[in-house]
Amino acid sequence: MKIRHKIAFIYALLTFMVLLCSFVFVYYLSEHYNKTDFNNHLFDKALIVAQKYFEEDELNKKTYETIIERYIQKLPQEKEIILDANKRKETFDSLKTIIPENLATQLLDSTSVVFYKNETQTVGIYYADNQGDFIILVSAIDEYSIAKQYHLFKVLMWILIISTILTYLIGLIYANRIVAPIVSIMNNVNKIRATNLSLRLTEHKGNDELSKLILMINQMLERLENSFEMQRDFISNASHELKNPLTAILGETEIALRKSRSEEDYIKTLTVIYTEAERLDALTRNLLSLAQTDFTITNLPHNPINLDRLLQEIYSHFEKTDYKGRIKLHLPESNQHLTINGNSNLLRIAISNLIDNACKFSVDKDVDVNLKQVDKNIILTVKDKGIGIPLIEQNNIFQAFYRAGNTRSYKGSGVGLTLSEKIIRLHGGSISINSEPGEGTEVKLIFIM
Repeated sequence: MKIRHKIAFIYALLTFMVLLCSFVFVYYLSEHYNKTDFNNHLFDKALIVAQKYFEEDELNKKTYETIIERYIQKLPQEKEIILDANKRKETFDSLKTIIPENLATQLLDSTSVVFYKNETQTVGIYYADNQGDFIILVSAIDEYSIAKQYHLFKVLMWILIISTILTYLIGLIYANRIVAPIVSIMNNVNKIRATNLSLRLTEHKGNDELSKLILMINQMLERLENSFEMQRDFISNASHELKNPLTAILGETEIALRKSRSEEDYIKTLTVIYTEAERLDALTRNLLSLAQTDFTITNLPHNPINLDRLLQEIYSHFEKTDYKGRIKLHLPESNQHLTINGNSNLLRIAISNLIDNACKFSVDKDVDVNLKQVDKNIILTVKDKGIGIPLIEQNNIFQAFYRAGNTRSYKGSGVGLTLSEKIIRLHGGSISINSEPGEGTEVKLIFIM
């Protein structure tokens, strides 16, 4: 069932239920009123019967003639019974054949009663007179009210049926109007392909759900377009970066194999090949790490990480490299351990990349690595006194393969900082850079404990 039919059906069903409840209430209210009104007529008739038989000697002629006139006006299928209340047992036995025993007892105790049997209504009164005490029963069928109720039932049913049908048809018309924007959205979305992700849905003024839906779809399309562009750029840049060392290795190998050379020439060629292979290896590992961080942190090994211990391990590693003695590590007090949850291998790569960049771009100058706690935040800063980053390029440094203009003479692939930023954010942290060309760069990481 299409959504427009569902909307119209639910709308019609709700209308049907409301009308049905209202009509049932009206019907039974009308029936109760008719019964009560007819009971009043029966009580009046019972009094008239009593006055006709027992009050002739006590009323003037004119009044008694009026009573006779009213007595003659019979109710539909009227029956009247007069019993002598002084003969209690015989009267009780007679009453039991007409009305239930409890009503018979009430009636003999001078209480008026009302009894319904099928369509017949019966009233009974206890009438005390100077001639004695009597029980008077009058029964009749309210044929007029029955016919009126039947007519009312038919009218209400027809109104209910016609109203429900009309409500469904009207609801279908309005449902089509409601669904029309959704159909338009579906048609427009169906036109969007990977080749034309720049297309957007027409946004409408307003703050309703459809306007918000269109806005969300456009935002999603924008994210998809950006992702596709980043993927294309990534593939293009990765291909270019991988091609350069491979071309150098193949070129050097081809030249070396053309003719016999001296040992010095072979060593020189092998050195170039080794350097380019090492570059290719580092680039490949960075690309694999960058691809690995496309998973959420919940899909990776997730354990408490002692940051001061991790920094000591990273420091020990760099002390075995050409950067020995240049890194100045500042940690909190020995009894204070700063811990976060995450993946230690990825976090090691991120921090190592930042320290490596700081050492590489500051030549022989020292690099300060400082870890501290401020309130509930853990702050790690890596500060160097190197070449810095031009201001106009600082917004682009986290893009894959992007390299600032003043770094062309330094080795690198432009992947390390992108990888570090991605890992930091996967760990719920933030990264910011403050840099002045020629004065140095400070990278600040903030984690929440």
